[in-house]
Amino acid sequence: MIRLYRLIALATVLAGLSACTHVPARLPILDTSAADGRSETILIATTRVPSEDPALRLSNLRGDLSFARADVWVPSNRHAGEINHPSRQPDPSREFGLTGYQEGMSSADWYDDLDRQLSALPLTERQVLVFVHGFNTPFSDGLYLNAQILNDFGVNTVAVHYAWPSAGQVTAYLQDRDSALFARDGLADLLVTVADSPSISVTILAHSMGAHVTMEALRQLSLEGRSEVLAKIDPVILAMPDIAFDVFFSQLDAIEPRPENMTVLVSGRDQALRVSDSLSGGGLARIGIGAQQDALTAHGIAVLDLTGLRDGTVIGHTDFAASTTLMQLAASGALDHAFNAEAQSSGSLLPAPLAAIAAQIIRLPARAFGDN
Repeated sequence: MIRLYRLIALATVLAGLSACTHVPARLPILDTSAADGRSETILIATTRVPSEDPALRLSNLRGDLSFARADVWVPSNRHAGEINHPSRQPDPSREFGLTGYQEGMSSADWYDDLDRQLSALPLTERQVLVFVHGFNTPFSDGLYLNAQILNDFGVNTVAVHYAWPSAGQVTAYLQDRDSALFARDGLADLLVTVADSPSISVTILAHSMGAHVTMEALRQLSLEGRSEVLAKIDPVILAMPDIAFDVFFSQLDAIEPRPENMTVLVSGRDQALRVSDSLSGGGLARIGIGAQQDALTAHGIAVLDLTGLRDGTVIGHTDFAASTTLMQLAASGALDHAFNAEAQSSGSLLPAPLAAIAAQIIRLPARAFGDN
């Protein structure tokens, strides 16, 4: 009887998630001359095969690592955290789109572009942010989410988007799990390339199943003895990671050297991860739901528990990108206390309301990683 109730609950959540799915968003080139907004430049590395539909650019089929560049339009006329996909007759005053797209770049041209963007920044700000999208994410949806994060969180680094071949369908969970394992080598190769750039550090922001791709890629680099690459990757931020806690700690133990600063964002309201957990046998064992928080902090990992924030999404799976409270905390410097050991000991003061929220959601490591 208990199993029957669990199956009914799973079917209900799946129905809700299916209602939120849609065909992949289009990627049209927009004329933004009369619109107010900003174009976010994103370098793309992908293991997706090009799509026959020029409006989609990349398919969900698995392929070799290839490179592209997109200039993604983010309109000003919208609420923070909101992504308005382009309609058949796109309106750049309120909808996302592209202002430019270069496909089929050679690895040398792509690296030269990366180098030029880094060289344009002050020496102390020459950082790269690699975003790894999650489950059920068509290429366009992941690209728009990346641009929204860059814009709304005021990220001023060189942006790299790793587009692994998610099927983009809520019913294709097992296919995406296979594609995540397929994609780890491509991400490892990308990280080698990015680490070889004149950047001072490489940040990874990985969402959902993308966190599994990321941990596998870091593990692969460690097994290959690429310590010089791993030493340059810091911090690593895993948002609502779709990984069982025992698998996660097994991956973590195999990574040497580990990133000095690791942060995991979790939410007990994440309905997508509850489905994942049910498909994997239940027991609320997914790291992203909030399992094993004490073990995470004991391993030197900061935890941001977003369960109590109510300004995100209904499903809760992308609250890390949509929560205006989280944006305010980031702008205030509060999140530096989770991502940066030096900031943790700085004693900097925050506005009282934000300090109270930060105290509720941020769990700092029990001790420095070097003392583990």
